[in-house]
Amino acid sequence: MLRGALVTALVACALARGDAAATGDPSRAEGSPLPIAPISDGVGTTDESRRDGFRALLARSAIPDRDNGSCDVNAPSRFADASQRAPLWGGAGDGQQTHPSVVSFMTAQGWRDPQLVVPKPSGGAPPLDDWIAAAHDMLATTEFFVTTPTIRNDVADDLRRYVFELARHHKDYHDETGCVGNLANCKERFDMPLRMSKEVIAAMNAYVETMRPVIERELGPDAELCELSALMTCAGSPDQSVHSDGFGRVKGDRLLSSFTVLQDTTSRHGPTEVFFPSAVTDAHAKSAGAALVKAAAGEFGGEYKAAIPAEMKRLVARLRKGGVETHDPDGKDPFVELHELLVRKYVYRSKKTNMLYFRTPWEPANAAEEIDSSSSSSKLRGGDGSSSKPKGRRYNIGVTASLRQGSTLVYDSRALHRGSANKAGSRILFLMSFQNKGAVVMGPTYTMDPRYQSLETVEGHASEDPLNGEADDDDWDVEDDDARRPEGIDGDLADLREKYGVDGNKVARAELRRRRSPKVLAARTKARTTNVFKRVRGKITLADFPLTEPDVESDDFTWVDAMREAVSDSQDEKAETEIGEKVRRAGMEWDEYKAWNEAVNEALKDGDVNAAMNAWPGGGGDAYGQTGEQKERWDDDLGFVPAGNDHRGPIGHDVDDGPGSYRHQHAKYVVGESTGSRLVDV
Repeated sequence: MLRGALVTALVACALARGDAAATGDPSRAEGSPLPIAPISDGVGTTDESRRDGFRALLARSAIPDRDNGSCDVNAPSRFADASQRAPLWGGAGDGQQTHPSVVSFMTAQGWRDPQLVVPKPSGGAPPLDDWIAAAHDMLATTEFFVTTPTIRNDVADDLRRYVFELARHHKDYHDETGCVGNLANCKERFDMPLRMSKEVIAAMNAYVETMRPVIERELGPDAELCELSALMTCAGSPDQSVHSDGFGRVKGDRLLSSFTVLQDTTSRHGPTEVFFPSAVTDAHAKSAGAALVKAAAGEFGGEYKAAIPAEMKRLVARLRKGGVETHDPDGKDPFVELHELLVRKYVYRSKKTNMLYFRTPWEPANAAEEIDSSSSSSKLRGGDGSSSKPKGRRYNIGVTASLRQGSTLVYDSRALHRGSANKAGSRILFLMSFQNKGAVVMGPTYTMDPRYQSLETVEGHASEDPLNGEADDDDWDVEDDDARRPEGIDGDLADLREKYGVDGNKVARAELRRRRSPKVLAARTKARTTNVFKRVRGKITLADFPLTEPDVESDDFTWVDAMREAVSDSQDEKAETEIGEKVRRAGMEWDEYKAWNEAVNEALKDGDVNAAMNAWPGGGGDAYGQTGEQKERWDDDLGFVPAGNDHRGPIGHDVDDGPGSYRHQHAKYVVGESTGSRLVDV
């Protein structure tokens, strides 16, 4: 209590001492005190250095005061100085056109300007047909675009205030980490499903009024609303990893998401970063790799050779060969490693153009790509935040969605993107996602109050599913899994080995044998003739707009706890169904598998290996054997190997440990030193 009171007093003192700190952000007017009440018109001024001081002070308190700290709810929603809004996307309709260097690059790729001017409600440029065609072209090529405002400032301000109040009614808003929702890198990140208050309905109707022609063109007039939430990040929220939200079961199954920002969002607010199609970034990585080899050979001169980072030097020999080192069974393609390093440590973003790009210090700059060379840049991963321009060549890989209030990022669920680190205060995104009627899309969180959606079972014949073959990498088949990233059935066996050591290894070996038995393989073959999915059906469709009646009062938040529990239950049900389908396709019954998994873990916790070996209903004994011709045998070093062959001697033309040997090609699961054995693919 005393510590909380002390923090409150210190904050109040700091508020009163408004002239003690220098202005840290030129976009905000000097000397303006921090507003005590939430903003009304969205325009205001603050002192960024004082705000940073408050955050540091509050970070030391036992209970975070996010309103005045990391989330900074009293910050203005729009910059007072119009010149500070100029670099932000969303100004094309007011004469702030996309930077020429961006247009030049996009045109060279055969793409359009990524910033689309939405038609005015009263008509005017651009013509509706041109707007629909431009949006369609961007989704077909880059899988995203940004827009000029789709909702008015006053609508955005009303919804922003409502979301702040909603956040306060989530208990996790007040804990140390600050995480609401099923999100990666969840710190200072709040994914909150929305109920249809008057503020939410106003924003929904405004967005759909603008975007309906595009949604209808892409997804049809009966497109289903399948996500409705507010995603808020606050200062301290880290970078997300690059990811896509999901993919359709068949080619026609699509989901389009939209992030409408409820405040001016600069690079400091952790905007969403969207990446160009992988073919572009892959080509860039290969070009950078070829240049790395040349630089190491001194072709660009001593300056560029000396600029090669130590972590890149070890890739040079492998890049020169063009493949993995043959004696390294776990080696990656060196271009893949280079690509990962570039994304992790060498990505910059231009504050002037909002472009994302690699910088390769070992390669001379390409003059044609340096049109905006006067722009300042800030390094992302591993950087020191310096605004000085690094030398080297630039490879454009995407854009950062630094947007004006009310503007929108629209993207296909397959588009690669990530939320970047937030260093400035609250950034609120109003999320609406639509999918075509009847779509089955795997991957999205489907963050939405369950009252607006339902789960449906969809069945189909495997021969009618064009993704059937591609999906097999995740079907719990021992032949497909990567030892370093076990998943599915192989994943549960790897877990047994990791948790229970030698005893877990014994059970895992026996269980793998059982899963390779003729009975299970026959069941697996039969099961794979069909596919069963759970799809999320949106109860509200595009045809239902505009919506008229709110279903909750603006000041009523009594539903929050029950809604969160319902969302969690719905997501758990969908996740369990997806796992159950993988079990079915592996030739097992889901209920029996769950009972086995529980019994095995209980037995191994008690040290009863015999009970674990006989955990399957009617299992043990012959259930772990094979009938008919013996095709494999157990080897204490390798696991199961073809019967009649000795890995210590030649197998065909193989040599025991050489490249291409049975040991080299088929060893999959390297386990702890205590067991010294492997599960293998036979």
